[in-house]
Amino acid sequence: MEKSKQKKRIEKLRDKYRLIIYNDESFEEVFSYKLNRLNVVFLVGLSSIILISFVYILIAHTTLKEYVIPDYPKLEERQKIIETAIRTDSLENQLRIHKQYLSVLKTILNDGDAPQYILEPNAYETDAKDITFQRSVFDSLLRLEVAEYESINLEYEQKSINKTQLSNLNFTTPISGIISEDFSIKKHHFAIDIVSTKDQVVRSVLAGTVIISTWTLETGFVIGVQHSNDFLSFYKHNSKLLKHVGEEVKTGEGIAVIGNTGEYTTGPHLHFELWHEGKPVDPKRFIVF
Repeated sequence: MEKSKQKKRIEKLRDKYRLIIYNDESFEEVFSYKLNRLNVVFLVGLSSIILISFVYILIAHTTLKEYVIPDYPKLEERQKIIETAIRTDSLENQLRIHKQYLSVLKTILNDGDAPQYILEPNAYETDAKDITFQRSVFDSLLRLEVAEYESINLEYEQKSINKTQLSNLNFTTPISGIISEDFSIKKHHFAIDIVSTKDQVVRSVLAGTVIISTWTLETGFVIGVQHSNDFLSFYKHNSKLLKHVGEEVKTGEGIAVIGNTGEYTTGPHLHFELWHEGKPVDPKRFIVF
């Protein structure tokens, strides 16, 4: 009985019908079409697929999705999201550069040796002869580590500086005197030593901001100035410091007094270093001594 019912249902799906359209006034046949229930199901299904596809394409490739899809960001919001992502990436890159810059700066201040021993801000009023230090095993190991770091990371091509960008900078000599030792990458002497008369005032070679004004075991009283165009200048072995951290200085303004402080000195002189973009440069390329 069940099989016979199923056959009847299948036969009904195959029953043929005719769709006829008449003229309402003349009753003339205008259009006729043969169909069955299977055809109707197929046509309805195909029409639904076409309609759904059309609606999907319309929403996906037009601005309608901003109004149809809940919580979908508008064009302005998407642009802000993209800009925020770009800025975040730029900030991360800038942070990485600053970390690298600070790492190099620490190496400069350590002069390739043990960590700094810093006194109070008014330390320059104290006689350096009264200061004593005792090195430890940790100091010796750290000296070797920093020296190895410098030998790997401070080698570079001196021709990398674009002189056209620096043509507007007017350097002045830090002090008048005789150069006792020149700049040398091979010898790891990233400075020039200038011998001058006693109590000679050391001047800033460019305008800038004092970023360090302190005492270290190896180089005595040290002062460093941050200049424009990523230049840094350091003045070591001074007998007295005239400026504090954060002070603005002009080109040629006195910042220290020549001396003979620190372990790495054989007599009164100025150890002058000039750095550009985190790399040591020969001061003679920019300053006439």
